Amino acid sequence: MRVAYSKLSEEVLNECPKEEYKSLVFVLSFFHATIQERKKFGKIGWNVSYDFNDSDYRISMNLISLYLNKAIETQEEELPWATLRYLIGEAMYGGRVTDDNDRRVLNTYLMEFMGDFIFDTN
Repeated sequence: MRVAYSKLSEEVLNECPKEEYKSLVFVLSFFHATIQERKKFGKIGWNVSYDFNDSDYRISMNLISLYLNKAIETQEEELPWATLRYLIGEAMYGGRVTDDNDRRVLNTYLMEFMGDFIFDTN
């Protein structure tokens, strides 16, 4: 996680004026680190070896920024969690995943990591 998060500059973290952006970048970094870490366990981690890389991470971060900026323009309060999880889990990262069980694990991580509960004050 330190590797993914340390590559971010202050400019990148301030790219989007919406306050949720930094939290979502942190969550995305944690997600990226988690799926990268699973590769170390071979067949126990993923059924098929996948080449998740920094471009998946950067594109997903740009996608989050795009949706948050759009939410600012349209003055929407709620974030489109289902859309973000689908695009990140099925298109960006999931585009590499060929095994159904691996896809299920990847999407389960996103369900656990991304949602309104991130901003819960408890």
